[in-house]
Amino acid sequence: MQIRRGCEADTERLVALAGQIFETEQEIPRALTPLPPENRPQWWCVEEDGALLGGVALYWEDNAWHMGRFVISPELRGRHVGTVLLETALTDIFAQDIREVTMEARDTTVHILKKFGAETTGAPFSFYRGTVTPMRLTREAFWNSHTGGQIRM
Repeated sequence: MQIRRGCEADTERLVALAGQIFETEQEIPRALTPLPPENRPQWWCVEEDGALLGGVALYWEDNAWHMGRFVISPELRGRHVGTVLLETALTDIFAQDIREVTMEARDTTVHILKKFGAETTGAPFSFYRGTVTPMRLTREAFWNSHTGGQIRM
């Protein structure tokens, strides 16, 4: 299994995977999954034997960097693959000199993000099947969660 930054050739397959899982499990219409080029999307993915089994995207929206489209195939859940995917993506994101990322996270993801130093910025709200919690994560909080308080710049 490999966790890596996605390339342009992966985008269509990642959008299809996310769309299928979101529609089936959360009743989110597939039409909401693609990210337009003007949002400058970047993807990270989980790949095994040529199959994409998970992904997460970073994109520019409402004058802020936003992380979303986080998806892990059911057969990988419970094995901490999602945690490693998020950690890999966030390490790369903050190495790009991005200082803050916002997101709306499902309950399972909220717990992972809090371990990385994220904070909630509002009350959970309904989003299709279930709720999401608005959150933000700064580069400093992320590095502090990984370095015991020694910020890497």
